[in-house]
Formats: sequence, C-alpha cells, structure tokens
Amino acid sequence: MSRAIQNLPDKVLLAKHRNGERGAFDILFKRYYQSLFNYAYKILGNFEIAEELTMDVLLRLWQKQNEIILEGDIQPYLKRSVKNAIFNHHRKKILDTITIDEFIPQIIQAPGAADDTLKHDDLQKLYLKKLSELSPQRQKVFRMSREENMTYAQIAKKLDLSVNTVENYMVASLNFFRKHLKEYADHIVILIIALLFP
Repeated sequence: MSRAIQNLPDKVLLAKHRNGERGAFDILFKRYYQSLFNYAYKILGNFEIAEELTMDVLLRLWQKQNEIILEGDIQPYLKRSVKNAIFNHHRKKILDTITIDEFIPQIIQAPGAADDTLKHDDLQKLYLKKLSELSPQRQKVFRMSREENMTYAQIAKKLDLSVNTVENYMVASLNFFRKHLKEYADHIVILIIALLFP
C-alpha cells in the first residue's frame, strides 16, 4: 500500500471506503484501533471486553459505510461510539445484576468523594421522591429496615405490628420501587456509571 494513501485525511478515506476500496478501511482501522482500545480498557479494566467493544464499533463503521458522512476527522465519532458501547455494556450489566436492595443502600450512604456529591444528590432526590409516594406506614417500615438496618422482628415490636405485616409492607414497597424506577432506568444507570467511572 502506497504511503500516499496512508497519509490521506479521514474524510477522503471514508469516501474511498464508501466506494468499495477495502484498503481505505484498513488504514482507518490501523489508525484508530489502538487509541480506541486504550480508551475502552482504561474505563473497563477488562482486556477482552475492551477489545470486543472496540471491534464492534469498527465493524459498524465497516457496515455503515454509506451512512457515515463526516467533514473532519472520524476520531470524535469513533470515540463517542466507543463511549456509547461502554454505556450500553454497563447499562445491561447493571440492570441485569443490581437489585433494588443493592441499589438503595448506595443512595442512602454518603458519597465517597466531594466530586461525587452532585451525582449522589440526584440519585438521593429520585429515591426520596419515590419513597414519599409510599403510604406513611410503609415509608416508616421501609426506612427502619433500609436506613436503620432494623430486623423485621425489631420493627414489628417497635411499631406494634406482626412480623408478617412488616414483611408484607416491605415486599409491597420493594415491588413499588422496582416498578416505578424502571422509567428512570437510563438516568439511574448514567448516574451509577458516573459515580463508578468518573
């Protein structure tokens, strides 16, 4: 492959790629693979997943050759694509694995660093908004269980309720959170990712 084609700007290489010149894509691949992989690996800390997401992004560039028209360098587009791929990876992982019981304690606890305060406050406001929609008795039981770490037996004794009633309140409250936080799933994931991967 001639040095002349290797030095062509991204815009020209994309045009050649659209016209079916495979060599143009190969140059773009070699030009950007390593920096995109390094970016993904720095955030993910996992070689295989970083490699897979980077390859997926570059494969989409190959597949969507007729849809991508850029005026300048393609690097910002590719970096944004990798960032979106990382977000989608974490979104699926978080929504598949984090239960409401794991999520709520993270909101209740104070943020770990000063920089996290605003992000943490957003999560806390969302939690408090939904908590306020529970009945007063369910709110009280839920707070005692999750914020004060009291057992169902301790709550029952303190509120003069049966343990079965406390358990029913908690099941209903957790179901309420699961149902009503779904509409905020993307917002929650963005905030959790921002806290975990600043």
